[in-house]
Amino acid sequence: MIALFLLILVDSISATVIIPLLAPLLIDPATRVFLPDASHALRNFIGGLLVAIYVFLELYMAPVLGRLSDQCGRRPVLLLCGAGVLLGNLMAGVAVDLHVLPLLFLGRVIGGITAAAQPTAQAALVDMGIDKPRLLSYSMLFSSLGYVLGPVVASRLSAISFSAPLHFCTLLTLIAVVLILTGGYREEAKPSQKIDWSDISIWEGVRCFRDAARDGAVRGILGCFLLMQVAWGSFFVFVSVYLMEASHLRMSLAEVGSFMSIMGIGFCISNAFLQPALSRWFGMRSLAVSGLGLNAATMVLCLVLGSTYQQYAAAFIAGITINIAYPSIVTMLSDRVAPQRQGWILGMVGSAAAMGWAVSSVVSGALGGLEQALPVVLASALMSCAALAMTVAGARWQSAVAPIQTKTGD
Repeated sequence: MIALFLLILVDSISATVIIPLLAPLLIDPATRVFLPDASHALRNFIGGLLVAIYVFLELYMAPVLGRLSDQCGRRPVLLLCGAGVLLGNLMAGVAVDLHVLPLLFLGRVIGGITAAAQPTAQAALVDMGIDKPRLLSYSMLFSSLGYVLGPVVASRLSAISFSAPLHFCTLLTLIAVVLILTGGYREEAKPSQKIDWSDISIWEGVRCFRDAARDGAVRGILGCFLLMQVAWGSFFVFVSVYLMEASHLRMSLAEVGSFMSIMGIGFCISNAFLQPALSRWFGMRSLAVSGLGLNAATMVLCLVLGSTYQQYAAAFIAGITINIAYPSIVTMLSDRVAPQRQGWILGMVGSAAAMGWAVSSVVSGALGGLEQALPVVLASALMSCAALAMTVAGARWQSAVAPIQTKTGD
């Protein structure tokens, strides 16, 4: 079980460790490693592309690997994902050492293709059949901790070298893979069966949206969720560049790492305590709308606040508010479908999240080349639109579904 939680942790760290490194590797004239003679706009676009390529591939491959794990077992797929994350981190670290941008892209491609460790590990936890809510809660906690530790690892170890955070992730992944290989995770033996490749499609992550479009309530809520992910992806990926480049702030890499870590602490507090407590008193629709609206306001604060410690406070509030909205929307979607379709709807949530981050990375990367504040401005505008849209879509959802086990009404 420890091996599964460690793999979830490493998966989250690997996804976020590159983000604080984008500014010094590509933007800062004093430290840039790649494209030293390229235009500012091109370097911003490349930074966005490095994030987008990872999540685009995750969008397509995570459902494929999930189906594969249903047929051939969790352990082989966990080992495949672990090996892919390990190789991707190793190649990225070597790319930074050797100043080879195509190798960095290749590492991100391999990491994105095998970025299904977290959902597969969660499925393995569910398969254990013991206290499923507690195990899933712990898995989300380790995922949130990864978002906290990723920026910390990047900011602290980059003092040694910019490749050191990536090599550290390689080492952590190696430990997780060895633990799984040596019995850290055992699953019940399944009867040998031939894999039905006709049931596995790389278009699974896109086809699920077609199915969702047939349900008006799901369509509206999922659309709001996708808009939220585009907004949050734009903010999360590019706020570090804004904080380092804005003339009234000029925060250091270590300070940006602290900003991202404080935001991650907000994630953990909201996931573990605040959102579950609020859900006893308020409906999911109210929490979703409030979380989205407050998060948009916090993004605006990041644009106007003038001190580092004020930015830290905004980061903490941003981490809390986004994780009030996120599980509330997921609960609304889950309550809309029958128990036998929970895997389908939750898989669709993962695909929507990956698609949102991919779109935001490309669009905001292009905007960041024009003005470093534009991605954050776009994020706050889109998050406000998501809050407004949720008031409408939530009303349709409320009239279409009855509460099941949670307080889902207002």
